[in-house]
Amino acid sequence: MPTSSSPRLRAGDVVVLRGNAEHIEGEVIAVQAEGRYRVKWTVGLGYRDRITTVTADVVRKKLPDSSRS
Repeated sequence: MPTSSSPRLRAGDVVVLRGNAEHIEGEVIAVQAEGRYRVKWTVGLGYRDRITTVTADVVRKKLPDSSRS
């Protein structure tokens, strides 16, 4: 039985790759079936300008930057 505490992602959401020492960030460009998402990566060595399919288990929605005024 899947238990997901994170909300579903939508196209245009900015996400961060979980469990990686490097900051890797991208944008959801398409929502696919069975909780899969197409992400175009914008930040991160080896990821920038790549498009991959991920599940919600490996990414999280980027939190707003609270350091801005």
